[in-house]
Amino acid sequence: MVQGTTLLFIERAGRQLDYLVGAFSPKGLEGGCGDPHAPRNIVLPPSAQALTDRYLPAYEQVVHARQTAAIAAVLGDIRSEHDTWQAMSGSGRYSDATPLSVAAFGVATELFLDHAWRRFLTVVDHAPALLDRCRAASSPWPDDAAALSRLADAVIDAEALVDEIVHGGSVPEQERRARAWLAIETWLADGETFLR
Repeated sequence: MVQGTTLLFIERAGRQLDYLVGAFSPKGLEGGCGDPHAPRNIVLPPSAQALTDRYLPAYEQVVHARQTAAIAAVLGDIRSEHDTWQAMSGSGRYSDATPLSVAAFGVATELFLDHAWRRFLTVVDHAPALLDRCRAASSPWPDDAAALSRLADAVIDAEALVDEIVHGGSVPEQERRARAWLAIETWLADGETFLR
């Protein structure tokens, strides 16, 4: 069951005792209008059983699908940017074949790491609830438990970093980038296990 779900009950026009029930998207997944994963409203008869039997399980599946899709998109974007960065690093040139100076390489690296961290915050927001639902013990892949444990640890480390940044004051940029990259790198390495 999705914790903190906010439901909206509206009297169904022209019908006595019937209500339309809908749910607001969870934080970070707003903007569901037209989204193929958006939860559908249901008509609720006077009995609330339909709410618990049909609507809330369907809503939970929709939220799960949207969170998983958001994480998959972020990991895909970061992986693509990382591949571009690695190609640039390996060749010592920009994509247009212009030579890359050491200073420019440092700036490009910082920009890549900062952008990756901002994108990775989506994983930090949505992964904990999804990781709680992963059942490595019932998986046909025996190494899943170790990979899921590494992913959970990486999210915990990233959450601690966010907490330090927000509540603890200043974290030096170099330290923040290094700690953030460790979490991101873990998700790039083991993210396919999570998505599977």
